[in-house]
Amino acid sequence: MRQLSGGLSACRTFGMAIAVGVCLGGSPANAAVIYAQNFEPGILGSEWSGAGTIQTTGGLIGFGFGALHLRNDGPTATILTLSGLAAHTEVTLGFSLAMWDSIDLGDTFQVSANGSFLYNSNDFGNYFPVDNISHGPGTHITEPFTAFAVPNYGINTGFRDAGRIVSFTFAHTGSALVLAWQFPTTQGGFDESFGVDNVQVSTNAVQPPPGVPEPVSVLLLGSGLAAFAAYRRRT
Repeated sequence: MRQLSGGLSACRTFGMAIAVGVCLGGSPANAAVIYAQNFEPGILGSEWSGAGTIQTTGGLIGFGFGALHLRNDGPTATILTLSGLAAHTEVTLGFSLAMWDSIDLGDTFQVSANGSFLYNSNDFGNYFPVDNISHGPGTHITEPFTAFAVPNYGINTGFRDAGRIVSFTFAHTGSALVLAWQFPTTQGGFDESFGVDNVQVSTNAVQPPPGVPEPVSVLLLGSGLAAFAAYRRRT
């Protein structure tokens, strides 16, 4: 911070705009959120297809879920299709995962991007012989299991439930992205199901090639040199 402050002080001779543009080198390209959905409006947009309906999250609202989420109680995939993506090389997908009821030891859960699996495992379930947490992608965030139906957050009160926070970062360069969530081994209905909430998709920004300054930096650099020349003539 001391080095940064000193640089700004030296540049104040030529004005704050030049200080920001020349001394700091312009704004770096940052990650951009291109899609976010928490389902609170209660209506699915046309970007969603496949299986799933908007339903309450019950007790999961106390663990970062909203009041509503997209629940899928069958084996057909839930699909999100995005198009018109700006240039990028990397995508990050984040979401909250609800695991409802008697998801058994050895069930399979899948998350894919453009047909390639980000997660495809049978290490998925709420019932494990020695564990007191759920298994699946990401991190378990709800209370530990203490009984066959405890904790229960809704849907079917005869079984335990869990919530997880999930994030995947993967290489991607296309202008279109198709994301899919699927529980192909589910017994369906009120016996076992999953839901997603707080879905967020972001991409990285593509940096300019080395040695090629951004346009605003070129403009400010030229202004800075002109001001410096004028200053030298006055002194």
